Order: sequence, then structure tokens, then C-alpha cells
Amino acid sequence: MLIFKNKLGFIVVLIFLSSCTSMNITEENVYSDNVKTVEASSESLESIQYNNKAVLTNATVYFEFDKSSLTSRSLQILKSVVEALNENLSVTVTLAGHADERGTREYNLALGQRRAEAVSSYLYLNGISKDRISVKSYGEERPAVTGQNERSYARNRRVEIN
Repeated sequence: MLIFKNKLGFIVVLIFLSSCTSMNITEENVYSDNVKTVEASSESLESIQYNNKAVLTNATVYFEFDKSSLTSRSLQILKSVVEALNENLSVTVTLAGHADERGTREYNLALGQRRAEAVSSYLYLNGISKDRISVKSYGEERPAVTGQNERSYARNRRVEIN
């Protein structure tokens, strides 16, 4: 067991551990604000099991101005999301609805909600349980890009699937 009393010692050990390719940190316990412990074990590369299948459900669906209906392009994206979710039953998603800055704050929150609900309905109608889907709206509060032109507005009219 290694005990670190200062941040510099901890950083030096972390650099050392990260340079060892077969070193895995298996546990970290914090007993107080001043003392941290790290338990490390070394395993041969043959005993490490790698999962070569990545789960990617992160996607963005874009919408037309003042609309919450899904486009043919967004349906293609959502088909891939449904496929990934059906293959990984333990994965849940959050649908975050967004709008561009045009319109009132309240209107844009409602529009972002309608957009996220449209995506949620598509997922549900394609077999994804509602308890695996969380819906929220940010309206215009979290723009993906800044700018007051059509290109910027188009990038901000979206639902982010995470």
C-alpha cells in the first residue's frame, strides 16, 4: 500500500503507473482529506479481457426552423440509435432538446421539449422502453455554436442523445 502526503508525490506515482502498460489500478480509497491510498496490481497481458465492441448511442438530431417533426435524415440517425440500444439493454439515454435563440425563452424551452419528446416517441415506438429514456429541454440556453446567421441557428436546433 502506498501513502501519499502531498500532491507532488501522488502525481509522480501516477506518472510512473501510467508508464507501465501492464499496470492496472484496481482500487482507490480516500480516508481523509490529507491521506489517499492506491492499491495496484500487475497482470500479464494474456489475462486481460478486452471487449472489442463499443457502445455508441451519442448522436445529434437536427430540426428545421420552428419545427419538432423528424426529418428523413434524423430517422436514419435514430435507426442506428435504436439498433445500438437493442443490442445493449442496460444502456439508458438522455434526450436534451435545444432551440436557436429566436423566440422567447419560454417558447424555446417548450420547443426543445417537443423536439426531445418527438425523439423519445420514435425510440419508444421502435421498442425502447420508456424507463431507459430521460427527456429534458434547455431551449436556447446551451447553444452548440454562437452566431446570428442561419448556419449557427441550424446547428442549435437539435436534440442531443447521450
